[in-house]
Amino acid sequence: MRHIWILGFLIVMIGLSGCAGLLSTETVESASEEDVMLAMEIKAKLIEATELSAAPIHVEASNGIVVLSGFTETESQRQLANSIARKTRNVKQVDNRIQVK
Repeated sequence: MRHIWILGFLIVMIGLSGCAGLLSTETVESASEEDVMLAMEIKAKLIEATELSAAPIHVEASNGIVVLSGFTETESQRQLANSIARKTRNVKQVDNRIQVK
């Protein structure tokens, strides 16, 4: 139930924010529905993770390939984000471009 609420919240935020910090406008316009849903699912899981909930992490997905970018405070947070993405259903590969501040 919580996942449904978070996904709904993310959909509303994408509409209101022009996708800032979640998905770029170009990504949403050119991505398949499956790619958008995969990116939103991963973003929701990152928000649920207490250690990452405030981290500005951007998620893009294309055909099961996920690109993470943004910033974390520690290397362990960077690795946690990577792990969460890798463990998500339908993810084939993760390109972790997150930088540690």
